[in-house]
Amino acid sequence: MIGTDFFSVAFCTLILIYACYSDIKTRSVTNRLWGLMIAVGCFLAVYNCFRFGIPFLLGFTYSVFSTFCLTYLFFRLRLFGGADAKCLIAISVLIPVQPDFALVYSQLLLFPFAITTLLNAAIISLCIPLGLFVYNILTLSREELKGNLGSAFIGYKSRIEALSEKADKHTRLVHLYEEAESGLKRVFVFGGVEIDTEVVEELKNYHAQGKIGDKVWVTPELPFILFITAGFFTALLFGNLIFCIMFSILL
Repeated sequence: MIGTDFFSVAFCTLILIYACYSDIKTRSVTNRLWGLMIAVGCFLAVYNCFRFGIPFLLGFTYSVFSTFCLTYLFFRLRLFGGADAKCLIAISVLIPVQPDFALVYSQLLLFPFAITTLLNAAIISLCIPLGLFVYNILTLSREELKGNLGSAFIGYKSRIEALSEKADKHTRLVHLYEEAESGLKRVFVFGGVEIDTEVVEELKNYHAQGKIGDKVWVTPELPFILFITAGFFTALLFGNLIFCIMFSILL
């Protein structure tokens, strides 16, 4: 099955690279890409079913079903967007089992290739909060970090005056500010708050009234498709990173 594996991997690579480019540039990815991947994957699945029979069909079914269930759960929990879920499902159809040319670690896994890609993407994405935390530790004072250690892992401080420029830079507010009887209340919002003209003007008014400082916490919006692509290549080279780490520690 090496021949179809090479074709599937090469085809998927081209699609993922284009999807990353599209998501970074326009923050959207056309569904035609995932439809094309699924169409090609179904054609190859029929071909491989004739060649390898029931064992391949069982592996294909397990790959698509388990990936669909897991990605749907992640989507409902708002851990990533619809395009990310469709991408992983398309991968599960196009590459239902670990490619034959993968390394030893990869052959020991029970996870479908798409789920391995997702788990790798999740691990790789942890570099972002760690990087943000180190950046904040190096650039902020103790007073600014006091009571904001959680925010230091997911964002950074930006001047309110510069927020009007953030709309084109794909950032969101970490907190929502609400008027309360006890004063201005700052509420953490999972996923962040969209920055628009109205929000910026409201923050400027709060600052002018002395209710907040001249900086607020913002979080960058990074397309998860980038991490999926990184997880895809990592899965090809090393298999499941969790297993690699576990084997490295045990051995």
